[in-house]
Amino acid sequence: MTSNEVHKMIKQCTNDLNKRTELMGKMNLSDFNLIDENIETCKTVSASFSETALKFSMLSRELPENSEMQETIKKIITVLNDGVRACNETLSLLNENNRLIQIINKLKH
Repeated sequence: MTSNEVHKMIKQCTNDLNKRTELMGKMNLSDFNLIDENIETCKTVSASFSETALKFSMLSRELPENSEMQETIKKIITVLNDGVRACNETLSLLNENNRLIQIINKLKH
C-alpha cells in the first residue's frame, strides 16, 4: 500500500468518523419522544465506529511495525473504540429511560 493510499484511507475514515460524531451530537437526549430514534442512531453510530476501527486495524497491519503512521492509527483506533463504548453507554441509558417511561405509563393507567 502506497503512502498516498494510506493517507486517502485515513482521510475517508476520518470523514466518516466526523459525520458519525456530528450525528451523535445532534441527538436530543432530553426529548423522551425521540428515545426510539436516538436508540437507532446510537446503534448506527456504534456499528459505524466499529467498522471504521476494523478498517484502521487492517490498514495498520499493512504498515511497517512501530512506524509513526502505525502509531497514529493505533491512537485513532483507541478513539474509535472509546466512541463505541460511549455509544453503548448512551444506548444502555436510553433503554433504561424507555423502561422507566413504560413503568410510569402503567402507573398512570
